[in-house]
Amino acid sequence: MRLKYYLRGIGIGIIFSTLLLTICLYFGKDSLAKETISDAEIIKRATELGMVMTDEGLEENVGEDIPKDSSMESEDKSSMNSKENIIEEAVDESADESPKDSTAKEESSSEESASVEQQNTSEVTEEVKYVPFTVKGGESSEMVSKNLKKAGLIDSVDDFNKYLNKLNIDNLIQAGTFYVMEGSSYDDLAALLVNKDSRTTTPPKQD
Repeated sequence: MRLKYYLRGIGIGIIFSTLLLTICLYFGKDSLAKETISDAEIIKRATELGMVMTDEGLEENVGEDIPKDSSMESEDKSSMNSKENIIEEAVDESADESPKDSTAKEESSSEESASVEQQNTSEVTEEVKYVPFTVKGGESSEMVSKNLKKAGLIDSVDDFNKYLNKLNIDNLIQAGTFYVMEGSSYDDLAALLVNKDSRTTTPPKQD
């Protein structure tokens, strides 16, 4: 009897174990299937999102599936084109202005040189201009000063007469006709009046 119950218990245990293993295998297969499906779904989802499979794993595929904003691209291109146009216009303007500036500078320098030459020519012309002057015998220094004033060779009769008196040559004036250069100083005039050797008695050449 005891052996009978013992075998019966063993048989029940085997059956119970078999059922338990069957249940575990059944639910284990489901979990494995779920895990496999979940990995596949993950890969599929990643591919839809623009990810690509490489040896190192999933990487983002930038620029393939993500749509670009065409308006942003057009704005960027237009801004770049406008900047390039502005730079080209600035270069063209500088290239156009540089010859004008050089030409203007050359014209101004030529005008300045021409004005300087005219001034020098006028000065030379004034330097070679002579005025005939005559001192009569017995004329006083005051009379000679008045005649020099009339000829436009001095500005003040009194100043020149005082100058002659100061040098004590008012009584040494010699008569004669000679030529006096315009703009002569008081010293030059005094030398011409008292020294005949320094006088120019022939008409000098004038340009």
